[in-house]
This record gives sequence, C-alpha cells and structure tokens, in this order.
Amino acid sequence: MLLSGFMKLLFVCGKNRLRSPTAEKVFADYGGIEVDSAGIGQEADTP
Repeated sequence: MLLSGFMKLLFVCGKNRLRSPTAEKVFADYGGIEVDSAGIGQEADTP
C-alpha cells in the first residue's frame, strides 16, 4: 500500500529461512519503505 510516499512490502517464501529474509535485508535501507518477511509453511521460522 502506498500512502503519501510510504510503502509497506511483505516478502513471502515457504520456510522464511533464506529468500524472504534476504529480500527484507536488501530493501531495509530504502527510504520510504517498511519491509517484513514471512513464511507460509507450518515449519516456517518466526522471529
């Protein structure tokens, strides 16, 4: 969702162990973007 130049991104992968946390780190320093990662599997890592 983009509101007043601010965007929220959610990166999703199966286990939240490599792909989505990596994408979260890559975009974490971009201005105007709030990022998070999640997994969809029952065995997904949760922070």
